[in-house]
Amino acid sequence: MILSQIKIYPAQGYAASIIDVLQSVQVLLASVSDCLHASVSIESGENEAILYLEKWRTCESFDEHLRSNAYTRILEALELSCRSPEVSFFDGLEVGSLEIVEMARSLSPEDD
Repeated sequence: MILSQIKIYPAQGYAASIIDVLQSVQVLLASVSDCLHASVSIESGENEAILYLEKWRTCESFDEHLRSNAYTRILEALELSCRSPEVSFFDGLEVGSLEIVEMARSLSPEDD
């Protein structure tokens, strides 16, 4: 599984345009079976950065996405950032959820 996290700091007056682009890509990805998740959100606080997340089933499908016209639109949105956008990719071979918490808590005595 591949996770992609992009944080854009919109230049003055460009937040709505960036959100429109990212939401349009999100809509396109809804029909791609190997895209498990795509979301757009706005951080609160003084920066009000726009956060765009994607989760992909396979590295191959993510690589194909990186070469797509849709990803070109994401790259164009990055250019509307007033400072360097933050782009991170995470390649997870094993994914866990609450069972990891349960296992960790069962291995150590509770401190009450």
